[in-house]
Order: sequence, then structure tokens, then C-alpha cells
Amino acid sequence: MRALFPVVLALTILSTASAASSPVLELVANAPKAKTVNSDLAFWGKLAFEGNYDGFRIIDISRPHTPVVLADVRCHGPQNDISVWRHLVFLSVDRPQTTPGCDSVDAPELTDPNSFEGIRIFDVSDPRNPRMVTSVPTDCGSHTNTLVPDLANDRILLYVSSYALRPGPHCGPDREVDGLHGKISVVAVPLSAPETASVIATPTVVAPVFGSGLSQFAPTVGCHDISVFLPLHLAAAACMSEGQIWDISRPDAPRVVAHIRNNSIEFWHSATFSWDGKVVVFGDESLSGSCRTANERDGRLWFYSLARPATPKLLSSFLIAPRKTSYCTVHMFNVIPRKGRSVLVSGWYEGGSRIIDFTNPRKPRQLTSSIPPQADEWAAYWYNGAIYASDINRGLDVFTLEGDTAKGARRFDHLNPGTQETLIR
Repeated sequence: MRALFPVVLALTILSTASAASSPVLELVANAPKAKTVNSDLAFWGKLAFEGNYDGFRIIDISRPHTPVVLADVRCHGPQNDISVWRHLVFLSVDRPQTTPGCDSVDAPELTDPNSFEGIRIFDVSDPRNPRMVTSVPTDCGSHTNTLVPDLANDRILLYVSSYALRPGPHCGPDREVDGLHGKISVVAVPLSAPETASVIATPTVVAPVFGSGLSQFAPTVGCHDISVFLPLHLAAAACMSEGQIWDISRPDAPRVVAHIRNNSIEFWHSATFSWDGKVVVFGDESLSGSCRTANERDGRLWFYSLARPATPKLLSSFLIAPRKTSYCTVHMFNVIPRKGRSVLVSGWYEGGSRIIDFTNPRKPRQLTSSIPPQADEWAAYWYNGAIYASDINRGLDVFTLEGDTAKGARRFDHLNPGTQETLIR
């Protein structure tokens, strides 16, 4: 028996070490925000900016375990997708409002030519007292906005994604030149004079018409969301009916280099890149619901090789295990910024927050997950040592990821999740 003791001891040590290094996603804090729909997140320094359908919040995250709300700004405008640059915050309004300002309500008539939808800009130099700077109307409003710094020209560009699934004051047949809205808008914000922000271009989007045969929507063309990787001068555009790769060497004039078709995807919703630029990940927001069976094709993450950006190659897909839920599908995500390993953090609505390892992009696997009570996670992102999730009903959830999964992860002084500014190889 004595001879077996070292073996048993060794196995015990190995088992303990393995358990210690196994990733665990732990909910450590919540900054509640109820009676609205909480949407996306952006970060600058020790502040988190959380959009919601009735405005946005500024939250001090200098101590992630005890987030402190500094400002809760009332400014109605679904869905208030949010980005930030220095002291400026940008909000997307994609439903016609009675006024451009924060005194607005939903316009009773969607096509009222005097109503507003587009981009609102705020000065948050004093994070406890934000003030609105200006508003910029855009055709079909702004469902999402993607921030593209153009500092050589002392400005920020916003790629505005929108579409004509429903009409607007300048949206749809008889209200814009292309009644299908096959375009994005590029808004330029001069940093020295943000009050003069304006639309400077409307690049054409060529893609299959989306919405045909869906009774609740009008047929349209356009993009839902765009992610940019600045060192590579590339963008990944989720354009509802297809994915696209763009050359953004000239950021005010993006050029399509690849159209990606995939009949299994119901709605091309979101995208991000691995930090080494080798893989692009697209998310399918299922319109019919997901997570019901193990073999359904919708609601997945899809991984494509970018070895040749003009011809992205499908590598694999990933769907979480079936679970009983009314709605469960991948939504908003980013990748932990570390060398040598690719791990994605994602909000999955009622599926909670998920950690997916795609270091081998042909065999992605889930490492861990967390489903808080009444979870409805819109977005989940890694930022400087913690995971922040915007929950539709709960507000801001804060998680820690225990184990060595994020060992050596880079820290940034800011993060707009759709704007990757660093190449890590």
C-alpha cells in the first residue's frame, strides 16, 4: 500500500491544480436599472457608459465589485446604442422622436417630416452633469453606431447602421432616393467643434434584400452593426442578409472586398475579430428563437478565417446547449485581449453570459457561463480585468473570471467594443 501513496498523492495534486485553473464566471456586483430596456456599453478610463431606451448612465467602475452610478441621464430614444471618445458620448436613435432634444417622446406618426432620428452627442467632461451638444439626423435613424477615430484630421467618424424595416421621416419608399435604404451614413465629428457634426458621406451597401416574406417588416437593404479593426484597415459588417468585409484604408469611403453568404444565418447581427486579426466572428440573432435543440442552425456564432480577407473561409460554428427559455440567441460580444489565446465573451439573452474558447477556431468550446436571476443579457464584454454585462432588465452586471483564462490580458485606457485599435500577435 505504501508504494501507491505517491501515485495517489500526485493524482490528488493534479486534480486540485486542474480544479484551481478551471474558469469560473462569478457575478460580483449589479448596478440596477429597471423599467426600461438596457442596451449597449462603452468604456473610458474608470467609467462605464450604459445606454438604455430612455437615455444612458455613467458608472464609476474603479472598484468593479462596487460600481457607483454618477449620472442617470433621461433622454428617450430607442435604442441608444452608445460609444465614447474622451469627453464625448454618441447615442443612436432609431425611432422617430418628437424633437431632437431630450424632451422628446416617440413620434405618434413615424413618417412625420418634423420628427427626428439619428445621432445625439453629449459632453461628459463633468461625468455627474452631462450636457447635450447637438443632434445629427440620419436617414432611417441610427440603430447602431461604430466609432472610427480619424485623429489625423482632428475628428471622429461614426459609421451609422440603419435600415427601412419600418418607415421614418426620411426612410423608405418615397422618402429617400433608394427606397430600400441600401447605404450607411458616415457622420464626422470635429473634435475642436463637435457642435458642427454632420453627415459627410452615404456609402452604398449592396446586399440581398432582407425582409421579403416577413409580414412584420418591409423589404430593405442596409447593415445592422459594424466592427472595425484599425491596424488592419478592415471592417466586418453584419448586413442582415449577409456578412461583408470592408477595406477602410480611407475611413470616410469604405470599400467592400468580400460578400459572405450563409443560408443557415437568419439575421447577420454582430461581428468582432480575434486580436491577432486571423479570425472574424459573426453572430446570428435568431428571429425564430434558439437554444431549443442541439442541431438547430440559427442563433450561432460563426467563425471565418481572414487569411485572405477577400475570400473568408468558414471554419466552424458554435451554439450553446439546449435549454428551456422563451428567447435565447447570441447577441453582443468581444474577445479577451491577450496573446496566444482567443476567448470570446458574449451576452446570450436569457442564456446569460458565456465564455467561448476559439483558440482552435475549428473547434470552439464553452469554458463557463453564468445565468443571473431573470437574466436577459444584451451584451457582455471583457474590460480591464472584469466582465461587464448590460442586462435588459437588471442593469449592469459585473463578473469576475477566475482561473488562468485571461492571464496576461492587455489593459486599455478605453474600449468601444466595436472598435479594435490594437493588433496582438
